[in-house]
Amino acid sequence: MDEYIRLMNKSEDYIEQNLSESISLDDLARNANMSKYHFHRLFSKYNEETVKQFITRIKMERSGMLLIARPDLSITELAFRYGYNDASTYSKAFKKHMGMSPSAFRTARNDKPS
Repeated sequence: MDEYIRLMNKSEDYIEQNLSESISLDDLARNANMSKYHFHRLFSKYNEETVKQFITRIKMERSGMLLIARPDLSITELAFRYGYNDASTYSKAFKKHMGMSPSAFRTARNDKPS
């Protein structure tokens, strides 16, 4: 069991280090040295979300931080930085996860007094 926890932590680290890439289930399973079916089952058990949900959540949370901290970065630059092929796809994913568009998120957060 401790070995599975270590592998899941290793997989989360791999995801964090490769957010600009397109990360597949095959990549993660290969990195953990197990079948993709077994890996997906274990990942979902230990993280309470699927691999795709985890990757999307981390990408949206990290990009949301940059939207606020780096107003000089365009939405397109952020999309590419987090592995999206275009700003439209990124914006749809961001809105679905965060409940508002990236530009609305940036405006709302930057309008709050410090």
